[in-house]
Amino acid sequence: MKVLVCGVLPPPYFGHSVMYKMLMESAFPEKVQVRFLNMHFWSYQTNKQVTGQKLFLMAKYFFQYIAAIILWQPRFVLYNSSFYRMPFWKDSLFCAVGIVLGRGLVFHDMGQYVRELHDTLPAWQRRLLRWTLRHAAGSILMGEGVRQTYKGLMDDNKLFPVPGVVEDTRGLDVKADRPAGGWLNVLYFSHMSRPKGVYVAFDAAAEILAVRQDVMVSFAGPFENGEVSARLELLKKEYPGRVRYLGYIEKAEQRTAIYRGADVFMFTTIREAFGLVLLHAMAEGKPVVASREGTIPEIVQDGQTGYLFEKGNAEACAAKVLEILDDPQLRERMGVQGRRRFEDFYTLKRYGDQMVSAFEAMDRPRNPVLSGLL
Repeated sequence: MKVLVCGVLPPPYFGHSVMYKMLMESAFPEKVQVRFLNMHFWSYQTNKQVTGQKLFLMAKYFFQYIAAIILWQPRFVLYNSSFYRMPFWKDSLFCAVGIVLGRGLVFHDMGQYVRELHDTLPAWQRRLLRWTLRHAAGSILMGEGVRQTYKGLMDDNKLFPVPGVVEDTRGLDVKADRPAGGWLNVLYFSHMSRPKGVYVAFDAAAEILAVRQDVMVSFAGPFENGEVSARLELLKKEYPGRVRYLGYIEKAEQRTAIYRGADVFMFTTIREAFGLVLLHAMAEGKPVVASREGTIPEIVQDGQTGYLFEKGNAEACAAKVLEILDDPQLRERMGVQGRRRFEDFYTLKRYGDQMVSAFEAMDRPRNPVLSGLL
């Protein structure tokens, strides 16, 4: 079986690029023939911006894409889909051409927003999206929780939940990065942006720091904009010496040291499909407090490996973090159970096997036609 994978590889390190790094390091390329088209549009600096460079790259990748399909003749095309309005035209172009050329188009849905996109598009664009979904071979989902967003848009038997994965860092020989002075350490490690709930994290941190005098809150990740940076500076001034900013971290060793130095991992995201950062924390045996959003409830066992709270509720988040901080035995127990869950469900071997099984279960589309567009 030949599979043309259209995705992105690091750098930079973010959810999509890490997932494709893991895919190429799994057994998937050993069991199917893979050709990878590294469609590197995205960066933290130009997120949500249309630039001349992006348009040039789109044309370049499109011709490479056509050439790969015609010359290499893959059975399937695995396409990294975002289901946001901005990249809709790019994605529609690539996906529709793949279908018309007779390939089995497989969406790699790393979001949960296909229904949201559909309902906000003009009528004729909704028809285009429905046609593409109807003629696709399937969609790889990040979890069962995404399945319901496809209701009425794609046959249920074309949906294949395959949870994400990160590398197991337990064997890395690195020392924990803990704040000096014996502080308990609460960690937020993600894109410092509004969709990732960074303002919820700031509010929760303030409540935690006001209650416990022996706690430090550490933040890591790139800033979305200067407003976020300024808000963090205000928090640091309000609680001097008890708020750390560790910067944008790319190296696995440095990232692992930061997770190892945490007592509780706090993930306050507002808009999320999965949350690979939760797996990093679980791999290092850390209890997590996370928003009830996307497929996160499938990752975090509420009350066992950590706690869930309603997204946007900083007070509830702070209360759950404080409960874990107040009970060392609970921290230990949740960390152990999180590590066990990581080993049972989120290994590289399991991921590769699930991806192979998903492709084996898909039927190649029959005689794709344009008539369904209108």
